Amino acid sequence: MVGTRLTPEDLGYTGAFRLPEAFDWGARGLAYHPTQGTLLITGHDQRPAEFAPVSIPVPVQARNPSHLPMAQLLAPARSFDGSLVEGITDTAFTSGIEVVGRRGSQGTDKLYGSIAHWYGVVDESHPTVWFSELDGSHPRGPYHVGPRVPAFHGNQSGGFLFQVPEDYASKYLGGRTLVTGNTRGAFHGSQGPALIAFRPFDTDHPTGDLDAVKLLAYRIKFPACAGPNVGDPRACDFPGFTMCDTWEGGSFVATPSRRAIVLAGRKGLGSNRYGEQTGGCNESKGYHCDPFERQLLFYDVDELGAVALGQREPWSVLPYQVWRPQQFLLQGHTCGDVGGMAYDAQSRRLFLIERGIGESNGAVVHVWTALR
Repeated sequence: MVGTRLTPEDLGYTGAFRLPEAFDWGARGLAYHPTQGTLLITGHDQRPAEFAPVSIPVPVQARNPSHLPMAQLLAPARSFDGSLVEGITDTAFTSGIEVVGRRGSQGTDKLYGSIAHWYGVVDESHPTVWFSELDGSHPRGPYHVGPRVPAFHGNQSGGFLFQVPEDYASKYLGGRTLVTGNTRGAFHGSQGPALIAFRPFDTDHPTGDLDAVKLLAYRIKFPACAGPNVGDPRACDFPGFTMCDTWEGGSFVATPSRRAIVLAGRKGLGSNRYGEQTGGCNESKGYHCDPFERQLLFYDVDELGAVALGQREPWSVLPYQVWRPQQFLLQGHTCGDVGGMAYDAQSRRLFLIERGIGESNGAVVHVWTALR
């Protein structure tokens, strides 16, 4: 329904604030804690799965990062996975975090985390989600999102986590209120962002896989789509897909009159090239798709819901708008990245992390308010 679609024009920019140095080279995962009014953010990429809570200062509009207020670190970073992430593979890292209210027989709220792989060159699937208590204690998992079949391969999940409203979950998703996704252009992944909805556990001692349904996934057409030096972008389901594309944050943004699922990431604008490279954003051997820019994709929630109901194919849904926020501190073609995204439905604030600030690879949080 076009009339209900949220657009960038519906988001008013409030400003930004800096994150403490504890989040340098990190800040991939972001969650809003509604009862405490704080943000929970994952730590350094190369450390075990850690998170820390920070305050939300009044954002300021400024182009110089040093002119932005600093969020207060409310507690030291703490582990919330009990080494579960490292036990999967040495290429796994923490990428998503979300606060989930107590369910069923549970006596406490939970903290969910998700796992992504920077390599992921595997045919065998892998679990991507775990949960702990809100203080990080008593981690359980990891769990596979959906059945262990190619359509729910671990390369299509774990890149981010977010919740959807209960009414939407009831209408389209069979009550499944958590969504995860990832981008991996080979090995049972998705040549474009994937989205899978799943049901959080309602017991403190669950077993088995997470109950899930597919919302979005683009077919692997390799090498026709994105084959190095030979692929034709017209062969891709997702327009202009490159093997360097990464979508690392997501939120269901809803107001009384507008709604969208918004994904944030870094998009390769060049052709798919594989091999050694000097210069550019990635000097190691692999895919090179320079130049890059940060983008936000807006997806129609009713079209995605139709996929979940089996009324259309998961590769048939395309973003109805691509947004390149001018408020980012790093503009144009940049190696800078985005991190986590979170939405506070009560105040209608959308939080988005911009990574790669300065030589220390610092991070700032941008804040927009949904206007209608």
